[in-house]
Amino acid sequence: MGFFSIAAATAAVMMIPVLVANVDLVAEVPAAVWLLLVFTGAAQAVYVHGLAGAYASGDISLAYPLARALPVLLVAAVGFLLGRGDRIGIVSVVGMVLITIGCVVLPLPRFRRLRLSDYRGAVYVMAVVAAIGTTGYTLIDDGALTRLDSLVDEVTSQTRVTLFYVSLQAAATAIGIVLLTVARSMTRHQLKAVARDQSLRRTGMLTGVVITATYGLALAAMAYVSDVSYVAAFRQLSIPIGAALGIVLSGEPRHGPKLFGVAVVTAGLVLVGLG
Repeated sequence: MGFFSIAAATAAVMMIPVLVANVDLVAEVPAAVWLLLVFTGAAQAVYVHGLAGAYASGDISLAYPLARALPVLLVAAVGFLLGRGDRIGIVSVVGMVLITIGCVVLPLPRFRRLRLSDYRGAVYVMAVVAAIGTTGYTLIDDGALTRLDSLVDEVTSQTRVTLFYVSLQAAATAIGIVLLTVARSMTRHQLKAVARDQSLRRTGMLTGVVITATYGLALAAMAYVSDVSYVAAFRQLSIPIGAALGIVLSGEPRHGPKLFGVAVVTAGLVLVGLG
């Protein structure tokens, strides 16, 4: 949590110039968006708490795919519950299911290891917490950007509004994560340890820059899809790319489940695109 606090604070500071450049838009932000920013900051804190707990409890190759896979289905499921199922094609739904299956299978060394009992440890519980946080902030940010569409006109472009929201969201995220970190003695000590370690501090700052840039692109993509579940699905493209690069560049083992998982996730992404 200390590491993620450094990353989030860096992201917020990095986006200050963007916020200052668009300060004229602040007065035009609907009241509902300010409330959603509070919720997205809380959801981001839940996500980071879950992800940090999952990393501390087990192998990253188990924690990360599960934390990234579940939101694909959860975001779509919430969309259906909110009566937006007509925006999601059946082909895309099949693709989302395949993406989730591929992400769960991909980290297994052998197919015979696929047992429900293997998914009951603390690492999986915390990965589910991270997935719930991801689902929350994805839906909240989509709702906030939809409400900010009223700011787009002949002078103010969609790109400008998105960048403006990224600056607000980065600040809300930093506040949420830092508050959760300083609320507990253990995580306060973690924050102090990271701040004192020059290498960790620099890595945390770099992480903040990368997270803001990549999630900013995801937010921009929300303006071009009929439903946010498509963005949630395509964000998982990083998983097969990462696995493929690990095999090709790092010489990682070509386990059957890994190759199968990459193929299934890729097929799922194609179906989402076609749907």
